[in-house]
Amino acid sequence: MNYKMKQKTIAINTIFIIASLLSFSASASNYPEVMQQNIEKMYQAKTAQELSAISGTFYRVSQKETDEWLPLYYAAYSLVRITFFSKDRDEIDKNLDVAQGYVDKLYKVKSQESEVHVLQALLYSMRISGPMSGMKYSTLSNEALDKAEALNKDNPRIYYCRGNNVFHTPSMFGGGKEKAKPLFEKALTLYDSKPSEISFWPSWDKRHTQQMLEKCN
Repeated sequence: MNYKMKQKTIAINTIFIIASLLSFSASASNYPEVMQQNIEKMYQAKTAQELSAISGTFYRVSQKETDEWLPLYYAAYSLVRITFFSKDRDEIDKNLDVAQGYVDKLYKVKSQESEVHVLQALLYSMRISGPMSGMKYSTLSNEALDKAEALNKDNPRIYYCRGNNVFHTPSMFGGGKEKAKPLFEKALTLYDSKPSEISFWPSWDKRHTQQMLEKCN
């Protein structure tokens, strides 16, 4: 290889390295923006189809940003939210199965994170479709919430989920509005007093907590 060709090769390689570094930098700096935009879309979604597509986006982000756990968290949570917009039990269970797979992966990398256990608790509660499944999954949900509380007792979503579980449990089995009310009140206090660690940290479901508290009153 002559001198000119060698210099040209070095120049091309240098340009390629610089371009790669710039591309990586842009991707890294773009991560918060991508997350925030898709979280907003998730909360605005009104159909199961929209939420399924958004979950897919979060999953693809998780494959790219392998050091981050929140993309996979939101991939699972988007599928759990489908429960609020679908009446098709088969569709709900299918999406919850996929969400459970994501949660299982989260446990491998973030087992000491309270939010992961709360998400598991929420997922379990969405499995309830009748008295029999209610006995099984309410127990599992409460066990997951116990783990979440042991890791972070100031997580407001713990008490929101506990309140929901108690609210929908018949009074003869220790549930009902009166017992759920203090749990929703505690959740609301923590929502108002504890700022999020980052802009797209899990923040559901303050609005629904307020609605449930009104039902208790």
